[in-house]
Amino acid sequence: MRFSGKAPTLVTWIISLVLFLVALAGHFGLVRLGAPLASWSWIIGFALLLVACRVKGL
Repeated sequence: MRFSGKAPTLVTWIISLVLFLVALAGHFGLVRLGAPLASWSWIIGFALLLVACRVKGL
C-alpha cells in the first residue's frame, strides 16, 4: 500500500526548524536579534507548516 498523504517535504521541515531555532535563540537571548525578527520567524515557520500540510508537494 502506497502512502499518499499531504505531509510536508523534508525541505519544508528543515526551513521550519531553522526558523524555530532562530526564534528560540532570539527569545532566550542566545544571539542578539531584533524583536520583530524573532517574532516573525515564529509566525512564518508555523504558517509554512500549516500551508504545507494542506498543499500537496510543498
